[in-house]
Amino acid sequence: MAVSIPFRIPATVLLVLFTAYNVFFFRELKFTRRRLFFMLLIAAPFLLDLLFFWNSSTLNEAVKHGEKRLSLVLLPLFILSQNHRFNTVLILRYYALATTSILVLCLVRFVIFYPELFNKYLNGIDLWEMGYAFSRSINIHAPALNMHVAFVAVINFYFFKEALGQIRKTHVVWRFVFFVLSVVILLYINTRLAIANAFIGIILVSLADVRKLRSKKVLKLLAVGVLGFALLSYGFVKIFPYSIEKFSEVTFAHLDKVGKLDELDNPEASAYNGLVTRLSIWKSSLEVALEHPIIGVGAADGKQAVIDRFEETNQHFLAKYKFPVHNQFLDFWIKFGILGLLVVAVYIGLFAYIGWSSKQVLCVFFFVIFLSANLVDDFLIRFDGIVFSGLWLSIFTKNALDIRSDKSL
Repeated sequence: MAVSIPFRIPATVLLVLFTAYNVFFFRELKFTRRRLFFMLLIAAPFLLDLLFFWNSSTLNEAVKHGEKRLSLVLLPLFILSQNHRFNTVLILRYYALATTSILVLCLVRFVIFYPELFNKYLNGIDLWEMGYAFSRSINIHAPALNMHVAFVAVINFYFFKEALGQIRKTHVVWRFVFFVLSVVILLYINTRLAIANAFIGIILVSLADVRKLRSKKVLKLLAVGVLGFALLSYGFVKIFPYSIEKFSEVTFAHLDKVGKLDELDNPEASAYNGLVTRLSIWKSSLEVALEHPIIGVGAADGKQAVIDRFEETNQHFLAKYKFPVHNQFLDFWIKFGILGLLVVAVYIGLFAYIGWSSKQVLCVFFFVIFLSANLVDDFLIRFDGIVFSGLWLSIFTKNALDIRSDKSL
């Protein structure tokens, strides 16, 4: 199910089958107060939909928004209540290997079926669209896909690190190969935030349990992984030099035009992917949130309220493309008021608490990627972001509860 999340139809089918299976064996599930407490915390975004159901102007739209987040009830309910322990390490390893393999095949398919696009990018033409074109070829949103790939790349590095000095050299080599392949996919999709997050994740994993790495040989091999990421990034920039421009000039261009994008000659070309567009959206969104700070405008009316603000302030470029809020904290504040803001903070912060308290470094890293992703986008309104976070938060929490149970024996 974790592997299928970027592909909506298979993920939905597997989620339905997973739910049906657990309903059939419902008597085998075990509930405790602590488990129920964490179930409620993970389900909090969906509970907001129920609590503020009355505040939406359109019943059908309110139901659709709640339906999207229903998985935040189902996943913790059926994962945290399992009687048996999960082998979280094995789940993570197989998830990373399978996801890396599938995406490599997708990239090979892209080269075969879209050679004109691939050759164009190799020649340095229209490199700004490269990651988006690949993502569209498999019907996936590029920023969402790169969030998955950043997670996978760091998991691959984690298992490469764990293998050093412990298992056969051939296994170490294969784990390093999968790490390299996942980094190549990450760089090709080329979302700025995900690349930065992957680098942070590699540092986090490198520093975790560093005292256990006593052998100089192991430390040297570990340095190979960190340097490997840096060298791959350098080589990629040499082949696709637009990446430097994207990370610098494009990102920070026209910051004096916040809220005034229509003054640019061609905002689609010069500002669409820039920080100035995000800042303009956030400025209008904050104004809407401050007009309805206590109870919000309702889940069904949040996006339209922001679009209306674009039109009222003559921001025709933003109104034309009907941009969503691109910040989950602001999005939930607009929809559910101050309680929505609190729920997002608790939901995302739960990754940090679970990871830190149970010493699960990959859970801490998930907090980093999900927090940063939701500061510049709104993944709790997307199926892939909702299920992706709900599934892994449930798995990491189940593992933390099992660890706590072991200590109390």
